[in-house]
Amino acid sequence: MVRKYALRSSLVVVLLAPVGLLMPPVTAAPEQAVPGIAPPDTRTSGVIRDWEGPERYTSEEEAAQLLGCTPETGVDNPHRSSTGVAVSGHGWWNKGTCSNSTAKVTACLYEYYTDGTWRRKACGSNGNLKPGGGSSARVTARRDCETTQMTSWRNHVDVDVNGEIDSGEVRYRQADVACRISAD
Repeated sequence: MVRKYALRSSLVVVLLAPVGLLMPPVTAAPEQAVPGIAPPDTRTSGVIRDWEGPERYTSEEEAAQLLGCTPETGVDNPHRSSTGVAVSGHGWWNKGTCSNSTAKVTACLYEYYTDGTWRRKACGSNGNLKPGGGSSARVTARRDCETTQMTSWRNHVDVDVNGEIDSGEVRYRQADVACRISAD
């Protein structure tokens, strides 16, 4: 008798229990981030500073003295390379308020992903670059494309003047390019 009663009460509990309590909830698999086009409200160019800026100091002159010189950073839009199916970006510099004649210039390309992140795909650097720009006085970041789907790219350029303290800013430019790279 006890066995029949236990079986019946279990059956009643099962029949009366809400379906959601007996089965694990069905959830959609998280969408995997893929390269894509950045939303229109993203900035197409800008400056990333690794210092707190002049507003932290009592005057622009004090900020300039503490931060050192300010080189002029040159950066172009990411674009399809003329040498093949690749995305590339260039970086260069001019002296600005700096006095030394060489700098370490680094250009890095970042691809936009649908989770809102920018992922680095390529960098190029020259530790002894003279100011000026042009094909002989610039660095190139370049990466071969996997497909020619339109994708948003950013070219970040950092200039560190040799032997001088400088402002430490990184300039960037952004553009949509017919080049997509899924692998990191």
